[in-house]
Amino acid sequence: MECWKDDKIYKSFKDTYKIVAFMMTVGMIYPNPKNIKLRITVILFVLLSTAPMCFIILVDIYNSFWRRDIFNIIRHSTIVGPFFGGLLKMFIMLYKTDTAKALMDEIDKDYQKFCKLPKNYTKIIDIRIADNIFYSEKCWVLTVVTCTMVFPGTAVVTTIYNCLFSDCQKVMIHEVAIPYIELETNYQTPVYEPMFVYQLYICAIFIVTFVGLDGFFGLCVNHACLKMELYCKAVEEALGGDDEVMMRNAVVEVIREQNRTARYTELIQETFNIWLGIILLATMIQIGTCMFKLIEGGDMDFKYIVFTIGIIIHIYLPCRYSAKLKDMSTDTATLIYCSGWEHVPSKTIRRMILFMIARAQIPTEITAINILIFDMNLFVRIMNSSYSMYTLLRS
Repeated sequence: MECWKDDKIYKSFKDTYKIVAFMMTVGMIYPNPKNIKLRITVILFVLLSTAPMCFIILVDIYNSFWRRDIFNIIRHSTIVGPFFGGLLKMFIMLYKTDTAKALMDEIDKDYQKFCKLPKNYTKIIDIRIADNIFYSEKCWVLTVVTCTMVFPGTAVVTTIYNCLFSDCQKVMIHEVAIPYIELETNYQTPVYEPMFVYQLYICAIFIVTFVGLDGFFGLCVNHACLKMELYCKAVEEALGGDDEVMMRNAVVEVIREQNRTARYTELIQETFNIWLGIILLATMIQIGTCMFKLIEGGDMDFKYIVFTIGIIIHIYLPCRYSAKLKDMSTDTATLIYCSGWEHVPSKTIRRMILFMIARAQIPTEITAINILIFDMNLFVRIMNSSYSMYTLLRS
């Protein structure tokens, strides 16, 4: 699906945001109702193929618990927690296929409409799409890839260094004691190489699940902000005309767009509210446990420093996007108020504008499990709670 006017082309979601769409497809997150059976089959395959590693880690956690090795438990939980979260995303999006598909269809319809807009609108659209591609797609992909691949990267570099300048001690991507196998055997052929490839496969699952759904959320919220910005611009232009009938028709169309935007934000809430609740709780715990491992463990491991920064970014971005939507929704009241409505001679049109302003004064909020409002205040509370978790572990 694509369209154009004066050589201006706006493509569909999957053609505009190719990286996120590709990762959603590979991660079985892309909301295509026609391939439900395929998605279920692949998800079951991923579960079965990763079950051995999960079992190995859980056994090591169990043994560490009896040894009271809290640092090893935290080290494992830091990895296995997000991995289970990635698998859970597949099930959530399988359950939310219809609402996620409605979000994507709305974006595609809007991009078709954008082709018919004049240049003063397309300039705004071009800037917002470029920002989406750079920040919500490319920068997010770079963040996820860096936080994930720092583990195999560190293992490869350390192993090469040891082989060149030391006793050739091999290093795993994630160090774990394999049950019923001597610890020294883990680093010998034929155990080490298959285990390294196996863990690399799990790293790939990390990347596709975290890039896909989290990137999709940011793009959906940013599109809602763009819709609000455009209908505010439409109000300003509509009230600048002289023909009362055309002015009224234009305002009515803006009201319809305001209603469509409200329904669109409700779809965002419906699609992502469970996922937001999960990452809220998970990141709050993980930041605290990672701080404990890094500070109290006496080993400022570079890869866990990078991973902790990634966790903070992971919860910061949804809070930032939601705060942006909340601010933009209330800013529309100011933008509409400053559109010059008081100079319009028609009382009917003035009353319509006043109702639009009144409605815009109610902020559009994204909540986790329909309870906690996602905004920057919540981000601060999460960081405070994470520090409380750290002090609790320390005591």
